[in-house]
Amino acid sequence: MFNFLIYILKKIARKLKRQSSFDGMYAYRKYLFEDLKELFLNESLENSRVLEIGPKDGEDTHRILSLNPKELILFDLPDKTNEIKDWKSLLRKQDKLIIDNFMYLENKDFRDLGKFDLIYFTGVLYHNPEQLRFLNKLYEKLNSGGILVLETATIRNPFIRRLNIVQIWHPQTYRNTTTISHLPSKKAVTSWLEMVGFSNIRISNCYDKENFNVRATRLALIAEKKQEKSQQVYYEKQIKNSDYFIGGSS
Repeated sequence: MFNFLIYILKKIARKLKRQSSFDGMYAYRKYLFEDLKELFLNESLENSRVLEIGPKDGEDTHRILSLNPKELILFDLPDKTNEIKDWKSLLRKQDKLIIDNFMYLENKDFRDLGKFDLIYFTGVLYHNPEQLRFLNKLYEKLNSGGILVLETATIRNPFIRRLNIVQIWHPQTYRNTTTISHLPSKKAVTSWLEMVGFSNIRISNCYDKENFNVRATRLALIAEKKQEKSQQVYYEKQIKNSDYFIGGSS
């Protein structure tokens, strides 16, 4: 009887620990938005075009709209439509929700989006197999002086996560999902941002109130695009094959 009671108590403790971790991974979003306002924004976005990729439950969308942007464009995948319908009514007439994969838009559709003053990009990067290319596309879509807000999962392995490295998930999978093929370290993410031209990269302290597991394995930051073209831009149009573009649209 005593052993059974110990078993039940341990089971409850594990459940509470998992729940705490889950809650922590979502509580950061409020603090990240506050960092954005404190570091870069006034009380309004009324003259700004904003792009949000992966709005999920609409929490960040609600926060962005509270600053009254000139226009908000949102991208999410078709399998998120049920989640989106619960908050879609938040959007105004000038806003637009696009159900498509931003990363793989046709060249014309990519160009027609125009450029943005703020890109909000949380919980998405690590689900894409071409992460460096994705960051370059975001750079291309920002106006000079534009801001990128990025949050992502990073390497969990405590022995290598401080290195400038990428961990490949093969043949095993990360948390039984097929959408994550590799996870970068925090240093790898900031290196990628510098490679495509971002500067003034500031690591957010939005995880400070969360548990150690969340602080150690996720990264949130805010970066700027200082100019239209950087000397450090890594991806360029391939001259030998005009149909092959790595970093942007033709």
